[in-house]
Amino acid sequence: MYKGVWIHPWDFNEEAISKISHYGFTHASLAVRYIEERQDWPGPNIIFQNPKKRAYTSEENAVYWIPDRERYSHLPPQLRPKPSKEVKGDVVGKFIKACEENSIKSVLWFPTLRWEKAVRDSLDFGVKDIYGSHPGYKRMFLCPSNPFVRETLSLMIEELSEKYEFDEFEFDFIRYPEIPLTYGTPLLNLALSPCFCEHCKAEALKHNLDLEEVRETLKEIVEWHVKYLPNSYYCKDDDYLEATYLEFTREIIENELIKKWLKFRAGQISILLKELSKIVKKNNPKAQISADLYPPSGAWLLGQDYKKLVEIVDAVKIMIYVKPFGKSICRIPYETRIARKYLKDKLLILGLASWPPTTPEDIEEQLKLALDSPIDGVSFYSYGWTPEKNFLKIKELFERWKI
Repeated sequence: MYKGVWIHPWDFNEEAISKISHYGFTHASLAVRYIEERQDWPGPNIIFQNPKKRAYTSEENAVYWIPDRERYSHLPPQLRPKPSKEVKGDVVGKFIKACEENSIKSVLWFPTLRWEKAVRDSLDFGVKDIYGSHPGYKRMFLCPSNPFVRETLSLMIEELSEKYEFDEFEFDFIRYPEIPLTYGTPLLNLALSPCFCEHCKAEALKHNLDLEEVRETLKEIVEWHVKYLPNSYYCKDDDYLEATYLEFTREIIENELIKKWLKFRAGQISILLKELSKIVKKNNPKAQISADLYPPSGAWLLGQDYKKLVEIVDAVKIMIYVKPFGKSICRIPYETRIARKYLKDKLLILGLASWPPTTPEDIEEQLKLALDSPIDGVSFYSYGWTPEKNFLKIKELFERWKI
């Protein structure tokens, strides 16, 4: 069974991989670049596993190998990868070597479309809503249709797959962003979703889809909410939420234009993942390709079509972080069974939280439920954030249940 753990470069030290092996893990996923935020929520923002660096930080626009500057010199400066100033040197190379020495499968974890700094520096590279703005205020995403974006990602993956021998390449954030809404409706969420940039408009026309027509349809939905919301009670009770989701369902079923747009968006994500995966396979044929996907019940809203994506990858990882994000534990059996329906014989890995406020008792309850679900393995987030007592519980459960 696949037993993985995610690790960040600032968690990595001389002992990290040997400890990961000691706890009983088989795979370690290292972030080779990372999203631009200091993740102080939800969690205590303490690195439990690195006494030399207790604060969890992330630089903007940093990668954790030494990129060949000449390879990227023709690209816009906002998209050129820059080596980390906080965690210096070839961390990727050291990580792979440590994995080999400890019989751990090395996984290069690649956050793909989420690039806050590049989008802030130039909105031309980011996804855009119907009003021409980026839909996020914190989580900012590149547009998968943008030629510069696609070339940048291709060159980075080309360099990584030429330079290193690894066991798995893991694509993360291969999707559109979530829409930050409070007291809205599912339909308003959809109406504010991207992307309506010039590159997407041009690509859509190749599929006989006019994004200006889509934009007008979605603007009507927004304007309805402009009139409705001031007269609402901003309810959150189950009965009201049921009504909003029923109306959302009706609109999706009846509106052929919206359905065509959703299919187009998902197609752009699938095309990009296929292009990038081919590069990995060309340079490292033995490497497995995996993708971190949204749980399947809602993945389609972010441009992830499980039916298409599973044709490209060898494994899918879905994350259900129960206690830190307040998710229902019932989503473990529910989402994994939906995912299995699409994956068939492809590997399904369930991502679980191991950081506070998750306790050893929570880990036991969730892992037991996971093992009763149709999965091929588990992966825990994340090495640095996890207290020793939680890792010892994971080790005990691996041994007790002969996982």
